Amino acid sequence: MAANSPATTNTAAPSTTVLAMQPAAPRDSLWRRMLGNTGLMTGIVVILVIFVVSYVLPPLLHLDPYAVDPANRLAPPSAEHPFGTDNFGRDLFARIVSGASTSLLVGFVVALVSGVLGAIIGIAAVFNSVLDQVLMRICDGLMAIPAILLAVALTAALGPSVTNLVIALTVVYTPGIARLVRSRALAVTSETFVTASTMQGAGMLHLMWRHVLPNTLSVLVVQSTFTFAESVITEAAMSFLGAGVPAPQASWGNILYDGKSVLMQAPQMILITSGFLIVTVLALNLIGDGLRDLVDQRSRSLVGKPGIFARMAAVVTPGRFRQEVKR
Repeated sequence: MAANSPATTNTAAPSTTVLAMQPAAPRDSLWRRMLGNTGLMTGIVVILVIFVVSYVLPPLLHLDPYAVDPANRLAPPSAEHPFGTDNFGRDLFARIVSGASTSLLVGFVVALVSGVLGAIIGIAAVFNSVLDQVLMRICDGLMAIPAILLAVALTAALGPSVTNLVIALTVVYTPGIARLVRSRALAVTSETFVTASTMQGAGMLHLMWRHVLPNTLSVLVVQSTFTFAESVITEAAMSFLGAGVPAPQASWGNILYDGKSVLMQAPQMILITSGFLIVTVLALNLIGDGLRDLVDQRSRSLVGKPGIFARMAAVVTPGRFRQEVKR
């Protein structure tokens, strides 16, 4: 009777067929996201070009930014002097290229040193209340003074040289980075994984090195890039005022200062030098904005179709990346 039961007759066995599901799309790599950010790649390309021109061309072309030719002063652009000459007969192209190397060196060193010091100060202030009060009050006092005024005062006290200029600019920009790192570190220390690590017996140095520092690097790198751009501008302004790179060493600020008195006779001294300065600072700001988009999830979600660099890479790169660009 159980064999003829309606509940057991003509009943289909459950299917064990595995449904074919489309695999999740792989996560974009950092390189692909960088290529998809047109502003970031444009800034990187421009800075690389300026770096190559300022550090590779002078030894190859035997450019001498200090060679004086008084008989050929304020000459217009020519085949021998592409940008003309200045009021001492020095080749303006060689001077601008040498000034580019000076600006890049000063900006990079200031951004690197102030970033390292700012990270140390900001993280140390989070884990010690006494250091927090002392260091943050010092930072507040330094930030209350205008940047250019503080930098000029420090260089006047230390003496005019590139090394003293780097020290002065580092003192100017370190407090802002320290406060930014401190605010980010405070947010990280309130996260659950830090609390769990503390409950497991992790020490202060372990928390700093393994949890706080890695989670503040993104903010630190972005701010250091903007500090790079600000240092280039401040160095040019201080050299223009006579408190930066000492003459006769080439600097964009020195060239602008020499060109203001001969603006009508040789306007290219002001125009070309200003153009190089504007392009360099704009490229550094594009890099900073692009890095912020890479590390910020909200900015990353606003990125639309791949940019021109991603499409150029898709032409020469077969496979999945080309399909992602088409998508």
